[in-house]
Amino acid sequence: MSGAGGTNTDYGGNSMMKKIAQLTGSEQQQRYSLSDLPTAYKRVMVYRDRVISVYHQVLHCLIKDGGKGDCSQRNITDGGSSSNFYGREMVNVCKRNLCCGTTANDNNGGDGNNHVDDTNVNINVSSSIDGTINKYSNNKLLGDIGNMMNLTPEARSDGGELYNLLTSILNDLTNLSRSASNIIQKIGKAQLKGTVVSEEAVSDANVLIQHAIELRQLVKRIKPPSTSNSRYSNHDEDDNDDSDEDIHDEECEVGADAVRHRLEENGTAASASNSSTMGMIQSTFSSFMAMIDPPPHKYIFGLDVIRGCFLSRYRGARQFWVKRTGGSFCFGGGGGEIDVIHIPSLISHDNSLGSSASTIEKRMPMSPRQGRDTSSLVSSGSNKKGRKAVLYCNPNAGLAEVATGLGLIGGNTDPDKDEDDADATCWTQYYISHGYDVYLFNYCGYGRSHAGTSQSEFQPGCIGSIRRLFYATFLSFKPTSQTLKLDAVAVAHHILKYENVNQLIIHGESIGGMAAAGAARALSHSSNATASSGNVSLLICDRTFCNLEAVAQRLVGSWTGNAIRLLTFKSWNTDVVSDFLAAKCPKVVANDAADEIIHDYSSLKSGLSFASELTRGVSNGIGWMMSAPIEYRLADLEGVSVTNPAALTFNAFQVNPPTWPADKRVTWKEAFHFAFCAKRIGKLATTAKKRNSLSNNDEQEGIEVSFADGSGGHSSANEAKTNRANQTELIELWNTLSCCDGLCGRPLGQAVKEGFDCTVSWLCCAVVMGPDVVTKAAEQRIRQLKAQAETNSSASIQQKDFDCRPIGYQREETATMKHPIPLPNVLSYLKVCRRSKLLEVEAEFAYIMGMLEYIVDRISSTDITITSTAWHNGCIDDHSPTTGCFLNLQCGHNSQYSLKEREHLMTLIRKACGESV
Repeated sequence: MSGAGGTNTDYGGNSMMKKIAQLTGSEQQQRYSLSDLPTAYKRVMVYRDRVISVYHQVLHCLIKDGGKGDCSQRNITDGGSSSNFYGREMVNVCKRNLCCGTTANDNNGGDGNNHVDDTNVNINVSSSIDGTINKYSNNKLLGDIGNMMNLTPEARSDGGELYNLLTSILNDLTNLSRSASNIIQKIGKAQLKGTVVSEEAVSDANVLIQHAIELRQLVKRIKPPSTSNSRYSNHDEDDNDDSDEDIHDEECEVGADAVRHRLEENGTAASASNSSTMGMIQSTFSSFMAMIDPPPHKYIFGLDVIRGCFLSRYRGARQFWVKRTGGSFCFGGGGGEIDVIHIPSLISHDNSLGSSASTIEKRMPMSPRQGRDTSSLVSSGSNKKGRKAVLYCNPNAGLAEVATGLGLIGGNTDPDKDEDDADATCWTQYYISHGYDVYLFNYCGYGRSHAGTSQSEFQPGCIGSIRRLFYATFLSFKPTSQTLKLDAVAVAHHILKYENVNQLIIHGESIGGMAAAGAARALSHSSNATASSGNVSLLICDRTFCNLEAVAQRLVGSWTGNAIRLLTFKSWNTDVVSDFLAAKCPKVVANDAADEIIHDYSSLKSGLSFASELTRGVSNGIGWMMSAPIEYRLADLEGVSVTNPAALTFNAFQVNPPTWPADKRVTWKEAFHFAFCAKRIGKLATTAKKRNSLSNNDEQEGIEVSFADGSGGHSSANEAKTNRANQTELIELWNTLSCCDGLCGRPLGQAVKEGFDCTVSWLCCAVVMGPDVVTKAAEQRIRQLKAQAETNSSASIQQKDFDCRPIGYQREETATMKHPIPLPNVLSYLKVCRRSKLLEVEAEFAYIMGMLEYIVDRISSTDITITSTAWHNGCIDDHSPTTGCFLNLQCGHNSQYSLKEREHLMTLIRKACGESV
């Protein structure tokens, strides 16, 4: 059977049915022994608990309860309503509890007259403890699961047929478990010796086989195709064919790709029926209309089923609604509702796990029930009390329904399952495995969250299509950056005020970082955020941009910055830097310098560095492409130094590098002069490398900087006079300088190659974010020395603290691939090179060396070290604008963190929450 979201599962598989048929004598081929039946039965029970019962529970809630899928009355919370988990009224559980206790069925399709009863069978009914999970170890569905309004009548009918078959199969399994209990409860050939299969067991097995065959045929008919030319389109219908065992191939995609499948089907059908020009036009028009006016979903496996499936996988998970704040941002009126999902953690912060039912309540400190003293629910070493939770803001309009993954193998409903941090495949699994509740929500305009107009029945026909297009174009709600922030604020405020959460971590990924920063800023400045109602303990902006215009400029072109502002009429103010700086709480900015979506220059890390170092907190236009001052561009075109009095197009001048502690910040002039000096050295070294006939290009290192001048690519006459020895020294100088580590993921040479503005960004990130990286390395060094009982360990920054290279890095390096060289090592090399007379770049060489000395002195200073250490330990009380802690990533834009990166993040979270590490 195909799972909601792409996981395709065989209910026992052909091999299982063959074994049962052979055991009962229905197939006169190679026979299996009775000793195989207990093992096969256990596998069937796993499919029953993790697949069949999940879909049965979800379909029962959607089809049988409430007519349109509402498993109970719809609950909208704007305050301390009765929709919460423990200590609150359970009004959102399925009304008849059929999907949780006994299940209606009859063997002919299920009319609700008979019931599944496993009370006489020795199966895992002990898992139904304290009312939070059902007899199949799945979570009871809590909240508004869905109404299936976006499905066609045929899809709803298919869902009803599937539900009846699943009900029959569950009943068949119960009957077979009872009639064959003398076999399945025994282990080994010795215990099974002399055991006889009863006629009742044979009859029950035959009924189960027949229903399983019907189920397989139904699933093949109603599942969405992966492609129009799927290999299943002409699949052999013989259920005994061996190829049917591969029906659960991963290529069978469902759920989020349904729209794409529908368009492919429409296009294929049109091209098959009419290959003429008119047919092509009709196909194109149909596909276009399907995009602007999507038809109802033709398959039962939609978001409602996905939502129900993952709610059933997490114990205590529930859905509830939060009222939006509304306002002028909602065209046509404010208000509306936000679809929120709460997933509680079952693990206490001291990681005291137990597997028995008596310890389950002790393992759930994040969901206190009435009468419990919540003050005792604090991990050892913690100086902050209360529940801790994470509000996760989706990336790029992602849906909460898929934030936990789309498979059926996750979750925490199994009390004996050990959670391993390395096995976490999504943020939800990661946080709940560390003892933090997780709240997920959909921004208004996405999923079921809306701005006042709930989903209505789909009306077919031309009139209905025109009405929908008119409403969508002129009257419907249009999400903006401000509404995303307001939604995050509304949900965070509700969590702190009504969910008994004392410490809230707001984690925003990609565009979700914009909503997270806005929420943290609003709550930290709000008078409602008091100690009694909880507070924002940490803001995490994960691989976020400084503003969308800057991202578009790097992906498309420089013209897109003004184009976006013109087209959106400034309604999309995506300035994340100002919100991040203004948030009065501990903060973390995570960034991968090699992010393939958000250029390093457009990242929040770069924007914060610019604002902190150069613009004095002004964030307007940060991250946009910048041109160097005219004198540097002219000098670059002439191929001369800015100190050269013989320059033709500008007046020569000289800039002195900053010194510490006299200069607390770098100026624009100093930053661009550094960029020019680095580029000039790189250009001359590239020219020398090309001209030096004795050098072997394959053995040289560094990054070549391309350039062109008026002589068609050749350098000027003065530059051509350098002797061969100086050329070799210049090449070696640039090879070392280009590999200089900026402590934030990029070497200097890479930034120089991308332009003046990127080099300025490299410099700002080094002096702003670099201290946090070095301080972290110093803390680890001191901790290791203390563990070795070395009492003379120095608390000051040392040269080795700048070295970010892994242990044994020499074995990974080649002639053309080198790890970034630490700043102190580069300085040591430059001091040796200073003895040589590199006349062409003497001024640039001196300035580069002075700037690098300034960076090292500034990072190593006591004041900077104290500030970075305080923020890294989460114990600073200063509410002045600050860049917080920096987490350097190497996982790309969409991939999961590495184990080391996750450990670092959790260390920062626990410190911010006042927990022992």
